[in-house]
Amino acid sequence: MNFPALDIPDNPNQLADWLEGHLLGLQLADLVAGFEAVHGDDVEHLSLEEVCGDQLPAILKSGLTVLKTEQLRQLLRNPRLLLDLQERILINGDVYWNSIPIIMNQELEEVSEKTWNQLIPQIGLDADTAKKPVVLQNLIPWYSRPSIVSLVTAATVLIAVWGWNQIVPPHPVPPVVVSWGWDRPGAIPADVDAATYLTNLADAANDWFKKRPNDSAALARRIAQFRQGCSTLILSDHKPLTKEDREWLIERCQGWASKLDTQLAAVEAGEDILKVRAAVDETISKLIQALRTRAGQVS
Repeated sequence: MNFPALDIPDNPNQLADWLEGHLLGLQLADLVAGFEAVHGDDVEHLSLEEVCGDQLPAILKSGLTVLKTEQLRQLLRNPRLLLDLQERILINGDVYWNSIPIIMNQELEEVSEKTWNQLIPQIGLDADTAKKPVVLQNLIPWYSRPSIVSLVTAATVLIAVWGWNQIVPPHPVPPVVVSWGWDRPGAIPADVDAATYLTNLADAANDWFKKRPNDSAALARRIAQFRQGCSTLILSDHKPLTKEDREWLIERCQGWASKLDTQLAAVEAGEDILKVRAAVDETISKLIQALRTRAGQVS
């Protein structure tokens, strides 16, 4: 998936223009998904009205420049609001929004151009005339001609479906459910004391040793699944722990995850799998011991 936020402007004064282009483009779903991945659970769950206040009608009339930089950043921290805002603009937006250059990637531009070229004869223009926007002012408005509305609507739906299919496959493959390690149900408890919490984490990590893969694909999959559990653990609330113990655990998790990333890369590079498996065994044995030692210290 392309992440259009990589080209976000450094200058806050350019943020409104950049965001307006994406609000009318077909990459908005990519943008929202990318920001959701970046922020994870760190969102404020605000409504569009809470962010924009009484400026929402002004946005529909004259664009995002009416918002302060902090309000624009709140939209990015709550990216699903952008989908809500896009819908309102498409339904109630004033003529201002007709002048906004739409941001699209090359594939979408090609699809858009092909669709427009197919519509030109139906509107009554030849290809050369269609490139001169001033001539359109002398035509009957396209939105007052039902046949053209139907064609444009159909074309829009086709483009939207095409864009969506680039994000979600026609037949999505169900995600693999990992039921061991720190992704095992109950492996990360909530209503226990700190010592029990850390001990449970050590016990869950010990699941690694219950299978001993002997080929590269199986070992890579096993490492990747344990690494996924590291992310689950890092992003957990750790409610039974004090602030100091939470910081200790997250720092250690990040270190363990880094080692696992290196070891997974070694498997994929064709290194001897028994040597790599032994290295992973050592990493996980050390993390289990660290968790049990810390559990003893906080009990």
